[in-house]
Amino acid sequence: MKKTKGFTLVELVVVIAIIGVLAAILVPSMLNYVRKSRLKAANGNAKTAYNAVAEFVTSKETEGQSLSTTISDYGNKVIDCRNPPVLPQSDNQKAVFVMLAQNGVSSGIVWVGPATVNDTESFYVQWTGSYDPESEDNPIFGQYPDPISWDNYKEKKVLWRVYNDVNGKTASSAVPLES
Repeated sequence: MKKTKGFTLVELVVVIAIIGVLAAILVPSMLNYVRKSRLKAANGNAKTAYNAVAEFVTSKETEGQSLSTTISDYGNKVIDCRNPPVLPQSDNQKAVFVMLAQNGVSSGIVWVGPATVNDTESFYVQWTGSYDPESEDNPIFGQYPDPISWDNYKEKKVLWRVYNDVNGKTASSAVPLES
């Protein structure tokens, strides 16, 4: 009788079990890498939007308009930068839209609000790819200044549309990430 070469059923089961154990270990860590990269991209987009707002604020200050007036002109509304605007936008919203529209569909949503940074009147910007991150279980959004750290994101210590200054005082109000 001629013996054929190949794997036995026991060898195949052992290999499949090893692959299953490796997958169970690697998949969660790979998902964290994906989330970390999304958080870094969101913080980067928030910085881009912050730079657009800062440029607009500087141009308005040279015209004699105060920082608080310029920031209040954003009207406590999110700026949708994902598509060409359907509704008329103010000049300050256009400044952010034009800067982020270069990124295409991933341009996202921007929130601009007043904040006190190092006892100085300033502003902050948050960016998200979702229209309503408050309704999501695990929203990803970025912030500038003070980009969101991975540890604060994991512990859900960061709020959409809320910026905490150096002294821990809340500059704006919104619903926390946890429902």
